[in-house]
Amino acid sequence: MELIAILFMLVAGGGLAVFVLAAMALDRRERAGNDPAPPQRDSVAASLLFHIVTAGGVPQDEALRRIRRGAGLAAPITRGIDVCNWAENYAQHTTPQQRSALLETAVQLVANGSGPVPLRQYAALLDLSFGLGFHTDALAKLRQVYGFDYIDHAKDARPRGADRGGGGTPLFDRGTRDRDELLRTLGVATNASRQEISSAYRKLVSQHHPDRFHGAPPEAQNDAAKRFIEITRAYEELLLSFRD
Repeated sequence: MELIAILFMLVAGGGLAVFVLAAMALDRRERAGNDPAPPQRDSVAASLLFHIVTAGGVPQDEALRRIRRGAGLAAPITRGIDVCNWAENYAQHTTPQQRSALLETAVQLVANGSGPVPLRQYAALLDLSFGLGFHTDALAKLRQVYGFDYIDHAKDARPRGADRGGGGTPLFDRGTRDRDELLRTLGVATNASRQEISSAYRKLVSQHHPDRFHGAPPEAQNDAAKRFIEITRAYEELLLSFRD
């Protein structure tokens, strides 16, 4: 009888342990399903912000502090990422509101009132905007809201003459250039749609992106910067003619 009682206790104890383990596993699954900010997503967001902040010449330690203070993110970061690819990955696992919040946070971290941002940093913001799926003037509108200018001529070995206006001209400028002239700048037809304009811009900007000419001779950097600015201004001005 004692042996039977012992066996019964062992079986009952094993069943209870299985029940507890199953309950714990179910609780973990439910928590994971309801967690609005999984660590992996935070790490992707922090890495994107880190790349954009450091593109402006900010030391890495200071960039991490800004991200922790400004974005509330203390997740591990990965250096040397491709912003477009990582932003597209982030976009696949987030809501439109979360993507908008990330872009606005990036702009807030850049628009710190210390002066115009370097061309490479603005290009990184454009990469983030496109990677997140914003093919409209979302970034340009945020630039208006936060009031920051672009291009520090002391950075990126970029001569002041690379800006046709001689410096200080905002990239998002409600100019009065003829629409046909803007369309010719992007090489699209007169009746081009918003999507066709965006596609043409993305193709051109990939050819003249500052990252492709970083470390190139000054003349090559100068020519690429002039073209990058020209096509980006044309793109943003053309988007003003469309309404969401």
